[in-house]
Amino acid sequence: MKAIIIDSTATELTLIVLNGDKQNIYVGNGGQRRHTSEILTELDRLLTESGLKAKEVEYIGVVVGPGSFTGIRIGVATANAMALASGARLVELTELECMLHGYQNALAMIDCKHDNYYCLLKDGTSMEYMAKNISELTEISVERVLYSAPIPEKLIATFVEKVQKGEFSAVAKPYYMKKSSAEA
Repeated sequence: MKAIIIDSTATELTLIVLNGDKQNIYVGNGGQRRHTSEILTELDRLLTESGLKAKEVEYIGVVVGPGSFTGIRIGVATANAMALASGARLVELTELECMLHGYQNALAMIDCKHDNYYCLLKDGTSMEYMAKNISELTEISVERVLYSAPIPEKLIATFVEKVQKGEFSAVAKPYYMKKSSAEA
């Protein structure tokens, strides 16, 4: 498999290039958000290190949310442009579903400040996305998985599973779980 995976939704920019069994991974330092200035430079470096040319990429995975409004848009726009230019198939991922890869019953949680969380409740094969405050979460009694940092292995595993199932998108679209404060 020749693929790129992009996650620009969090403080840390995560980029992965897969070329067969070879994996080249970049995780930013999480300092100042420089996703726009780093994404193409680092993708080019990873492609070169992996021995791939952009036109050889078959699949592009992109985390479409939840996360930073601008971060989501950077990743989605980059993935869409690269797919259009290369003819690669697009795979949409959410950070929450990647966090729960390997779990049967659990609640993935991303802190979105002020005691509020973006969540995904997985109960066997059913999944429910929700935005909840901390008091509402006391009613849910399953194992909790709280986001702390990117886990490239889970991004890769979720991406590969979706490719194998043929879960492709014509165009990647941002996934916002609730309106931004500017829209409210």
